Amino acid sequence: MPVTNNEGLFHSAKWAFIANWYSRLIGIVNTLVLLKLLSPDDFGLAALSTFFVSMFVAFSHVGVAHFVISSDDMSEDELDSIWTLGLVIKTVTTFCLYFSAEWIAIYVNNMSMVYIIQAVAIIPFLSGLRNVALDKAEKDYKFKRVIATTMVARTAGAVVSIVLAIMLVSYWALIIGVIVSVFVETIVGYILFPRRPRLSYQYWHKQWCFSKWLYVSSVFGYLRSRIDVLLLGNIVNTRDVGLYSVSTEFSWLPFNELIIPINRGFFSVLSRVKNDSAEYYQKVVQQFSINMLIVFPCSLGMMSIAIPFTDVILGDEWHDASELIYVLSPLMIVMSVYGLLNTIMTIQKKMKLLILSDLIFLFGIIVFFISYHDSNMFFLAHGRVWIGLIYFFWLIALLLWVVRIKYNDIVMIFIPPLLSSFVMYHIVEYSISLFYLTTAQLVIGVVIGAVSYIFSFVLISYQCRKRYPYHWSCCVFVFDKYRLKLIKEGRG
Repeated sequence: MPVTNNEGLFHSAKWAFIANWYSRLIGIVNTLVLLKLLSPDDFGLAALSTFFVSMFVAFSHVGVAHFVISSDDMSEDELDSIWTLGLVIKTVTTFCLYFSAEWIAIYVNNMSMVYIIQAVAIIPFLSGLRNVALDKAEKDYKFKRVIATTMVARTAGAVVSIVLAIMLVSYWALIIGVIVSVFVETIVGYILFPRRPRLSYQYWHKQWCFSKWLYVSSVFGYLRSRIDVLLLGNIVNTRDVGLYSVSTEFSWLPFNELIIPINRGFFSVLSRVKNDSAEYYQKVVQQFSINMLIVFPCSLGMMSIAIPFTDVILGDEWHDASELIYVLSPLMIVMSVYGLLNTIMTIQKKMKLLILSDLIFLFGIIVFFISYHDSNMFFLAHGRVWIGLIYFFWLIALLLWVVRIKYNDIVMIFIPPLLSSFVMYHIVEYSISLFYLTTAQLVIGVVIGAVSYIFSFVLISYQCRKRYPYHWSCCVFVFDKYRLKLIKEGRG
């Protein structure tokens, strides 16, 4: 029986949630163990190496997955061709990264980066070998084995990192763990999907015409979102870079573990309904509503519990991270809007405008960091967020003028979750001030935050149910599901 678009999106989100929560459980255990074994300097070196690898990978991004998913039907020869194109570009990237290692080390004023960069240079090549059958399976809503591949790889990488950290007490534990994770993901992909690709260049012209704007967008999008790490590498020491990197990881934790899984499969579903304007519009509004319903409380929630979260989870050595987590958390909202808009603009073939936007704001970030290079990283982080806020309003303008989302829908997508989140923030701030122990503050903050947000959101949604019924219908849907569960268990 064919899978419907709604079922496909739900199915993809469900399996993405399973994979991400499993990966996060593994990742949290891995990170917390490593935080106790390694220093901020070690994390700083690992963060810088990860940045440069990711930047070079962005330079080699040709949109293999997007091409496979968006194409109505692909022959085996076309799959071989797009796989070969990706492999060739990523192989070139590996050599470029390897031979630029010394220049990178000079830039960050740390010559030990030479060997690190040369070691991680293998990552683009390994990712280029990734089985294109994984993308074909995602297009067909066959997620189980795709997710299994990711889960096995994350587990292997975490185990290797922890074992090596205990044995070596060195940043090499982080570096080798990442390499092992990518290697295992590539190998397992071919075990679970036995398809064997062949080298082919038959359809490169057609595929490059599709991929060229995705390539440019990938480069500028990544640089805009992570250029701060590159600039900090030349401004502050590796300890501060490590502090900034770990703070960023934890401040964006809800985005990575909730929003990204929810949006997995959105490109595939939207591609299938792109010729039905009414359903297309409905899917866009629906996805934005779900994203904002989650990302606003997560962002303000992380701000409200930043201090107890840092003290309890990260430990005393990372105390300075609390201010950075507080400051950087609102960027989750910007990333959520950008991610959805990127998908929409790709399908509508309007990538040039988004690329131009990325370029302008990337330039703004660079100018700000260079102009205030003598300032501390906390001031620079505040500036980064203000630039992100300006970019957020620009993205809203693109939604109104280019995507043609109705003004009333924009208001109702953003205002109810925003107001509910502000109510939650102030309630949590007051509640945790009543307790002395940071562990109690963290537990009370999370519980009170969840309850107060749900109550506020349901109340506001009920008041707005006639003008914008979607939020209220979500509340009713959840309530009905819970009531049916109680009935089945004999308690309702």
